[in-house]
Amino acid sequence: MEYIKIKKKKIFVNNNDLYLNQMDINRISDIKNLQKYSNLQGLYLEMNNITTIEKLNHLVNLRKLHLESNLLQEINGLDALINLEELELGGNQISKIEHLDHQKKLKELLLNNNKIRKVENLENLENLQTLDLSSNQITNIEGLEKLKSLKHLNLSNNQIRKIDNLANLPNLETLNITNNPLSDSIHLKNVRILS
Repeated sequence: MEYIKIKKKKIFVNNNDLYLNQMDINRISDIKNLQKYSNLQGLYLEMNNITTIEKLNHLVNLRKLHLESNLLQEINGLDALINLEELELGGNQISKIEHLDHQKKLKELLLNNNKIRKVENLENLENLQTLDLSSNQITNIEGLEKLKSLKHLNLSNNQIRKIDNLANLPNLETLNITNNPLSDSIHLKNVRILS
């Protein structure tokens, strides 16, 4: 087992996963000696004070990136992470979905508890199976119908009125649409609906 020293604390790398939760790290660039961990597959940075995603380009083998409960305002710095399968960005201050064009292998995207108003820029995520957009400020869900691999969708606690375009999702298994001011009744075959 290896470790990295950060601000006089030893951080352990275990099975190609690095956990840096609740470390009061101000920026990802403050993480030293991470360059030699190019085989890292999981990076967990929940509950810190991270404001930007940067200096991760050398982590090309990264499959899981968790940055929940930080101070992120935008999604960027992920272009080189082409093997990313799981991206968790819930509990930040993100207002726009963007810069995910290169994440073709992404299967799980969590953007809950942010400030997102519009569903956009997801059309290239052809392998996406789980999407959590709960507790945002979304009113319109146009564009989600392009996510043909989507199985699990959480849209709870938004301002959505219509969901008729979700009938075009052939693999959808579960839909959470609770706490939305829906104007239509919900009729989706073979989908477990929480409303």
